[in-house]
Order: sequence, then structure tokens, then C-alpha cells
Amino acid sequence: MRTFPQTTVEMADMISDNMKCCSEWDREVLLGWVQWFVNRNRYFAVSDNGKLVGVALLRLVDSEEDCKEDYRDTGGELCFIEATVCKHPVALKSMFTMMFDRFGKGLRKMAWVRHKYEGRVTVTDIDTAKRRLLRN
Repeated sequence: MRTFPQTTVEMADMISDNMKCCSEWDREVLLGWVQWFVNRNRYFAVSDNGKLVGVALLRLVDSEEDCKEDYRDTGGELCFIEATVCKHPVALKSMFTMMFDRFGKGLRKMAWVRHKYEGRVTVTDIDTAKRRLLRN
């Protein structure tokens, strides 16, 4: 069995506890998946008083089709939000502020999966995403 850094374990626990689709995964598969994002610096996490309260995993790809291919990150202009979990009222805004600060200049679009719409990928231009995600 592989060992993983404590931060990876904490993020995996939060994802497993809060995302039904990931809660049924084998523990080592989940840890390896989260570690893939950590290794590529494609994650954001927020803590409050030392407790993890938010995590976001993302990939930068070239097209909507790339969003559907696991472990694909081309460094492209489309930011695909793979997973987001928040347990604090400002965690989501904080993570997206960090994301736009780090990657914003190179991004043209943002995408995410809408599970309530049978897994449909939703794509929007980056300015619309900023307005929606960073509003008060």
C-alpha cells in the first residue's frame, strides 16, 4: 500500500465525506486521484483554525471533450473544475479568487459538471464565471 502526505489524506477524506460519487471509490484510488492534482499543483485548499474547510481540484485543458478524459491536463485555456467541496461560507470565494489570481490571465473559459443534469459539462466564458463565482 502506498503512503500519502497528510494534506492529501485530509483532502481525500473531505471529498469522500461530501461527494457521493467519490464516497464509493476504493481508498487508495481516491488518494491517488487527489495526489495527481497535488503533484501538478492543480488544487486549492482553505483552512480555518487549522481545519480544512474547502478544497477544489481542477485541470487546464483545450476543449470540452478534454474535460471528459480523466487525468488529462494540457495546460490549456479552459479551466475544468473537477471537484469542489466547501464547509465554510467564504471558502468557495477564497479558492476561486486564488485560482483566478494564479491562472486567470491565461484562461478563456471555465467548465464544470452539473450532476443534476445527468453529468452534462457546463462551459462559460471566464468573465461570466468570475462574475458568478466572486460576487458577494
